[in-house]
Amino acid sequence: MTMAILRFNFAAPEDDPAARRDRIKAAIELSAWSETRGVNAVSFDEHHASGHGWSCNPIMTAATVLARTERVVASVDCALGPLWHPVRLAEDIALADTIGGGRLIVTLGMGYRPAEYELFGTPFAERGRLMDDLLEKLMALWSSPSFTPGPLTRPHPTVFVGGSVRATARRAARHGLPLNLPSHLPELADYYRELCAEAGHAPIVVMQPPRSRGMVFLHEDPDRAWAELGEHYLWEARVYSGWGGGDVHSFMHGTEKIETLDDVRAAGRYRFVSPEELIADVTENPDDHMVLHPLVGAMPIDEAWKSVQLLTDKVLPALRGR
Repeated sequence: MTMAILRFNFAAPEDDPAARRDRIKAAIELSAWSETRGVNAVSFDEHHASGHGWSCNPIMTAATVLARTERVVASVDCALGPLWHPVRLAEDIALADTIGGGRLIVTLGMGYRPAEYELFGTPFAERGRLMDDLLEKLMALWSSPSFTPGPLTRPHPTVFVGGSVRATARRAARHGLPLNLPSHLPELADYYRELCAEAGHAPIVVMQPPRSRGMVFLHEDPDRAWAELGEHYLWEARVYSGWGGGDVHSFMHGTEKIETLDDVRAAGRYRFVSPEELIADVTENPDDHMVLHPLVGAMPIDEAWKSVQLLTDKVLPALRGR
């Protein structure tokens, strides 16, 4: 099933706290409004030391949205595991899981930016060991009858292990946890399935399809949108490009350098599309979810609402009809 997902990170070229407050409020309102019209999930990620007001606590953000909604799933993609204290993370996830009635999904990853580890005084070179220790402690805490606050979901909240190397697959298989791959990596997915078979676990893999439509923003006139609103896409794409440095195996980072709007369009990870184009694309490629990034790069809030309304009023009804 093709899911409709809204993504939020609250980042902007200039971190104005008042404007960030308005974006957060808009994200909550968009989530609550759109869940009654067919949107399946909302997604949040985590970054630090960005200088741009990036979402720094996706568990708290997810809990806030879960408290205001009834059906939508809140997906953390992802929390930077080694930067969290295991007990605090276990408590926070358990609390958010309970608030949402089990509608929380958390992917735990290690991240890739040394600056974030420096901010927390955590050794970047030891992130693999720290991640292993974290998973061991989370599973032990959630299985302990004396641990409070305990999660609602049993035996533990829905937790994926995220990453793009073989060590990630081994961690997920060792704990019997699902695997979240940030790009199309079928060989790694097969390796994980082999490990799960050996351990007697049922494998669950989330992976980008061979052709991903990336992040979309709906607009009746995509060419005009690129001309008038493309700067918002360009800003975020340049940030990701600068962070990746060609060493991150992630669809959103890629390997090419992003400098201009033409670079963004050519890379294909951010797209302005009309409702008709998205309907046709989903019909042709139903294995990829529809991910809208309505507040990307401090996009004007009224434009964000227009984009989501085109999804709920035109795209989703047409797809249901088919």
